[in-house]
Amino acid sequence: MSIDVEAVRAAAGKVRDPEIRRSLGEMGLLDDVQIEGSQVTVYFHLTSPLCPSKFATSIGQEIRKRVEAIAGVTSCEVVLRDHFLREKIQERINARGRR
Repeated sequence: MSIDVEAVRAAAGKVRDPEIRRSLGEMGLLDDVQIEGSQVTVYFHLTSPLCPSKFATSIGQEIRKRVEAIAGVTSCEVVLRDHFLREKIQERINARGRR
């Protein structure tokens, strides 16, 4: 089964920014989607590289949750770009067993 890039973009794009209350798709914050077999990587950025880490982590975890709910997806890695705490936030977003 192949995974549709547009289905991934639609699922990830529905995630809302908790401060602005608009979806990532509406704001053009999804940068790229890569699919290798059943594994998906979603790249995104936020409205500010200084976005509170709590919100950045929450947004990233919601992206991962929605994408992993798509039929055929076995895992999703979410990559945050342009944030001053990028590495720390990405660890939290992609930690298995916690969402």
